[in-house]
Order: sequence, then C-alpha cells, then structure tokens
Amino acid sequence: MSPINRFSSRRQRLDASFLNQRLRNARAYDRIAGYFRSSLLEVAGEALESVQGVIRVVANSDLNLLDVQTARAAQLAMRQEWTSARPETLVDPPGDAPARARYRRLFDFLVSGKLQVKVLPNEVFGLIHGKAGVITLADGSKIAFLGSANETREAWRLNYELGPTAARSDPTALRTASACWALLRCACGGPTSE
Repeated sequence: MSPINRFSSRRQRLDASFLNQRLRNARAYDRIAGYFRSSLLEVAGEALESVQGVIRVVANSDLNLLDVQTARAAQLAMRQEWTSARPETLVDPPGDAPARARYRRLFDFLVSGKLQVKVLPNEVFGLIHGKAGVITLADGSKIAFLGSANETREAWRLNYELGPTAARSDPTALRTASACWALLRCACGGPTSE
C-alpha cells in the first residue's frame, strides 16, 4: 500500500497544498461532504473546470438559498428566469463581482452536467458528518482522502481542519465513496450501477 500523506491547515492552505494540485486535469472527483457551498468555486473553480469527467458531490440538506436558486435555474435550464431573478443582487454587498462570477460558474457547471450535487435529507439519512473524497488522476490512479473539511471556501482556505489524510488507492475509502453514491442513487430512484 502507498504511504499515507497528512496535510494540516495549520501549516498551509489546504486548497493550494492539497485540493487544487490533485484536481488539475484529473479524470473525475467524487466527494462526500457535510456541506456544499458554491464558495468552493472561488478557491477551486479553475481546477474543477480542468477535471475531464464528472464531479459528484453528496451533501447535507442544509444549503445556501442562492445556491439552491442557482441549481433550480440550471436544472430547468431557463436562462430567462435566471437573469430576471438577478440573484447576484441579493449577495452582501449587492453586486459583489466575485459572487456574481461564482453563481455564473455554478450555473454553467450544473447545466453542463459536469457537476452533480445530490442532497441527502436529514430526516431520512441523518446528518452527514464524515467527509471523504476520491480523485481519479489523469493517469487513472486514485487518491482517496478523509478529513474534516466540508466542500466550502471556508473549509479549504480559512478554517482549522483535520486532514485531509490521503493515500493512493485506499480500498476502504474507495469502497465507502462508491457505496455512498450507490445508496444515494437507489434512494433517489436512479440506477445503482455505474
């Protein structure tokens, strides 16, 4: 088995030292996160855009209202509704350029199908507390990681977080991520096989 690498937000920013380096030109990214926020796109948007395949995120139902509005507009692909709603005017401060860019990027990711975010209702599954991810690198090898970071800007750049602890092809983490995605697909009425 390959060595386990540990990263600490106390010593370096996790977005730069871990996440973005591994996402650049990766084949795929599967993530179990307690919380998902579009703020992630502020710190990893370019790296996520370079991922060749699908990015799948499983998150709790505690979502940001503007993220949900953006997802609904993307799901319905109603550009007219999106622009008339003007969610960029609701951010603090109104008209904040980074927020506008973030919501535009989220919309584009969702409409293209490159980003799939699935929400587990707390009433059915309970709160997702554990966090894990699998990045399939350009050469096909996989890096599995565990830690306390949610899929948010604050977690990857600002908070004091445990981990991530990463290892190439950790079979336990790989099986856990696959099982969680299959459970979610089954619960949502979709096919359970890839």
